Amino acid sequence: MMNRLLHDALRALLGLAVVLILLMQVVALPWLSGELAREFPEVAHMRWPILALAILGLLAVQASLICTIRLLGFTRRDDVFTARALPWVDGITGAFLAGGLVCLVTFVYQLTQEMGPPAWLLLLLMGTATGGGLAMLMRVMRRLLVQASALRSEMDQVI
Repeated sequence: MMNRLLHDALRALLGLAVVLILLMQVVALPWLSGELAREFPEVAHMRWPILALAILGLLAVQASLICTIRLLGFTRRDDVFTARALPWVDGITGAFLAGGLVCLVTFVYQLTQEMGPPAWLLLLLMGTATGGGLAMLMRVMRRLLVQASALRSEMDQVI
């Protein structure tokens, strides 16, 4: 009972995060970019490219959250050690790679335009490295899932 409650609570929180990120993409970021363009007209030309990259970055986060929600459904049904879970793990890997790529593209764009504060550029480099590192970690986790699935299949045949 407690395990089911935990799964439901976690799925609800992740679902709420997806909805809040969507609101951020649709409402908050466009409004904020417009305000910044009005307040700093010398860099207003960067509004649309940076807004598009921010929305794409958040889309990568949403994709990883949706894949995680789906994997939680597998664990709830005790069905995670099957080949059906692998595409969702691949989805998380792709989302991490996409997020890192968005950070890298933003970093390169910032270098070709008015340079932002050094801390911002450092954060973008950290985001690039984090996206790549998490994608590699998910590849290792995928291999472990494949091995665990094979072991479970063997155990089911023995039993």
